Amino acid sequence: MTDNIKNPGFDEAVKHASSASASAVSSAEPATLTPTLPAPDPFNVSALRLNSKIADDAGAKKILANVRVGKPDKQSYFRINPDPEYRIMMAVLELKEEKEFYAVVPEIAAQLPGEIKQVLMSAGVTTQGVTFLWPVPLPPTDGKENAWHRTARMAAEYAEKEWVRVVANMGAGCNDIKVAAPGLPEPQWPSEDLSQLLRVAFSGGKLIDRIDHPVVNRLLGR
Repeated sequence: MTDNIKNPGFDEAVKHASSASASAVSSAEPATLTPTLPAPDPFNVSALRLNSKIADDAGAKKILANVRVGKPDKQSYFRINPDPEYRIMMAVLELKEEKEFYAVVPEIAAQLPGEIKQVLMSAGVTTQGVTFLWPVPLPPTDGKENAWHRTARMAAEYAEKEWVRVVANMGAGCNDIKVAAPGLPEPQWPSEDLSQLLRVAFSGGKLIDRIDHPVVNRLLGR
């Protein structure tokens, strides 16, 4: 028979190791599982929506690309620039069917009696910030005043100091002038001078500077 050989030192070390291992297992914290979150949706509308302030071109300069010529819209309050540098007495030719105005140089205007109008072209702006030129009729030389023209001039004069709008009163045969209630801010005038406003307004062939201009040929039937 083989004798069981005992090593007291080895047995004691094994016993101590087993005890430490059991103690470590019993005292260990239970494992915590971290939930897996879904990846953000790159097409979520909240992630793509622009803030209006970001969408605006901060610091950008607006180019004046169009200047309407004509009587202000009846639903818009407007002001007329009181600076004399923003008005000019000139000749225009109006195509009423197309509701278009053409600037006419004096040399050509003299050759078109009965076709042109002498006006005081005045620069204005609406409460919406729209710049326009109003060909305000001048008083007739024969003294026969037209009520439509007279009240148009009155409206232009009021508009130098007040926000007004002009509404045609067909029954009375004149323009009604309506003054806005107090509280509207002062107008923001364009930085362009009158020459620049005229250039924009009458670009695209709307300056009649020769007698064979297409519009003149049309009026003269040639």
